[in-house]
Amino acid sequence: MATTTSATSSAVNVPDIVTSLGQGSGMDVKKLASDLVNAERAPAAALIQKKIDSSKGEITGYGGMMFVLSEFKKTFDAIDDSTDFAGLTVKNSQSAAFDVQTTASAVPAQHDVTITQVAKSQRSLTLAGYADKNSSVISGSDFTLTLTVGSKTPVPITVPANSTLEGVKDAINSANAGITAQIIDSGIVGDTNRYQIMLTGQPGLANAFTMSSSISGVGFNTTLGSTLQSAKDALLNVDGVNYSRSSNEISDIIPGVTLSLVSPTSGAASIQFARDTSALKTKLQAMVSAYNDVHQFVGMSMDPKSTDPDFGGKLVGNTTVKSINSKLKQMVFGTAGGTSNTHIQGLRDLGIKMQDDGTLTLDETVFNKNSTAYYDEAVQMLSGSGLKNEFGVQSQGVGTRMTSWMKTLMSAQGPLLQNSQSAEKKVTGYETQLAKLQTRMDALLKRYNEQFANMQSIVGKTKSMQTSLTSTFDGMMNAYKN
Repeated sequence: MATTTSATSSAVNVPDIVTSLGQGSGMDVKKLASDLVNAERAPAAALIQKKIDSSKGEITGYGGMMFVLSEFKKTFDAIDDSTDFAGLTVKNSQSAAFDVQTTASAVPAQHDVTITQVAKSQRSLTLAGYADKNSSVISGSDFTLTLTVGSKTPVPITVPANSTLEGVKDAINSANAGITAQIIDSGIVGDTNRYQIMLTGQPGLANAFTMSSSISGVGFNTTLGSTLQSAKDALLNVDGVNYSRSSNEISDIIPGVTLSLVSPTSGAASIQFARDTSALKTKLQAMVSAYNDVHQFVGMSMDPKSTDPDFGGKLVGNTTVKSINSKLKQMVFGTAGGTSNTHIQGLRDLGIKMQDDGTLTLDETVFNKNSTAYYDEAVQMLSGSGLKNEFGVQSQGVGTRMTSWMKTLMSAQGPLLQNSQSAEKKVTGYETQLAKLQTRMDALLKRYNEQFANMQSIVGKTKSMQTSLTSTFDGMMNAYKN
């Protein structure tokens, strides 16, 4: 019985031994090595990639912030100088006779203008003409034309020998004596005077001119030619005072106003300048809209729950953007540092208000009232014109101060561009880390493959031993059974 029990025990244990010897055969060691490497690489790579994505998001966010701020700055560029908005409407009862342009220094008023004569240029033909403009006017020698304009020193003009009419014209124009020469063509075929030179001077009586030639008979003496139009000064009366001017562009009679004379008036013309704040309102409305775009962008880019595909959550917790946004609000609602303004000291006095959601709005009732009643103060508040601080030093207006600050903010040395460049450097550094990690993982994979190859060799030897032992055990079992 003892023998039987022992034999039974041996029979039961033989398959277990064989199975144990067979374990490890047929294993995909390459996949095993790859899986092990990936398990080690994945978390490290994911962490680095997360940093790359975060830095790239910052770069995108800074770019978006730069854009909305630059659009906002443009609206202040349009209101930071007194010349940006004249603020006057003009009514001219005889606009066909003269035109009116105003600058920021013009003031609301009414003026009477009577034009009796507009300024004119002398226009003269030379004495004789020529049947052919390409033939020489004189052969063999140079000659001199002497041009005298008003009381100025006569200007000698040398005309080269064998010059054509075209050459004479060019010589006169090259002298730059204030006279323009041109060849006119009567179009009369066969006329010996078909081609002539017309000389035109500058407007004004003082610019009347004469021209004489050193050689008689060539026909360039204007004193013996034909004066088609005499030089004249403009004669006008403004508000009861007579004026004479050599030009039809007159800007020294009514402050801030240029009169462009075209023809005499029919009696007295009336021009009226009335205050117009519509241009300023339009520009302030554009500023409000641009500010609200900045506000919306900041909220979206700093909101981790934002679903915006481009900028949502790109600047979450960004202290630079927080600081800029806070400063921006202070600048918008800042006070012009001047003591001369009583009623308009900041944008709030023109109706700029902040709503509960943080956006701006323009109260048109406040704007219409204050901008009309205190227009000059509004201009000073924005541009800084006429403002002084408590120390008597010229002070910047709200608009001027804003554009100056934003120019620095978005310069190459500003925090936005500097931070964006810093983020770009981080991305480069993280990508280098990612490449180094891959290099280490490639080496690890190679080592695993070598180790598993050795293991396979051992397994192969074990399989050979297993086959031999199995054969021995089979023989022993058969002998036992017999």
